[in-house]
Amino acid sequence: MKSFNTREISNRTCHIIRDERLSRDLTQIELAGELGISQSALSKIENLAMMPTLIPWLKFCSAFGLPANLPLDEKLYKGWMKDHEKKSGKGAKKTARAHLDN
Repeated sequence: MKSFNTREISNRTCHIIRDERLSRDLTQIELAGELGISQSALSKIENLAMMPTLIPWLKFCSAFGLPANLPLDEKLYKGWMKDHEKKSGKGAKKTARAHLDN
């Protein structure tokens, strides 16, 4: 069985949330409201002070079309990083708001 580096997984999870939110021009208040958490909790998550619980994480993954195991799977994570680097700064405002509204 593969051993996971908990700190690395935590860091990846928090960075994914922050980077995806920013790339879609969502405020912390907007995303936090849709995830059912406070803006303060989202800020703590994005700043590595707290991990998201399961339900907000699954809501986030569903809204952004991301696999829930993204931070755990090295190959998936590297692919996400490449895609994110291509998108950043190139108007990556996807339809996350539409997904969040559903």
